[in-house]
Amino acid sequence: MSTMVGNWKMAITDGCMPGDQLSLLNVSSGNAHVELTFCAEGGQPLGPFRLIIPPQRTQSPILEDLVDSDLPSPSLPYSVVVVSDVPVLVQPHPADQNVPQPRRSAA
Repeated sequence: MSTMVGNWKMAITDGCMPGDQLSLLNVSSGNAHVELTFCAEGGQPLGPFRLIIPPQRTQSPILEDLVDSDLPSPSLPYSVVVVSDVPVLVQPHPADQNVPQPRRSAA
């Protein structure tokens, strides 16, 4: 994983699953440059995947949309490492397995 100057780090180790989302709130007055790295048991880390979150705004990416088909088996939980150059609040949201997740276009 690359390291940014003045970085802030957090690891979500609860066992994220495909379809889960992260709400990322940039509480600073400047852009937050965020890197997400995915780690699954027995596999190589995937990432970092980079996002820019405008000041005092939220982004809620669906984790599997960031990495396309590179995630391990859908039944294998993974952890997420979040690195930002400014403080961000991170809230994981597990997918509701009974409700189909809306798909967003890549454009």
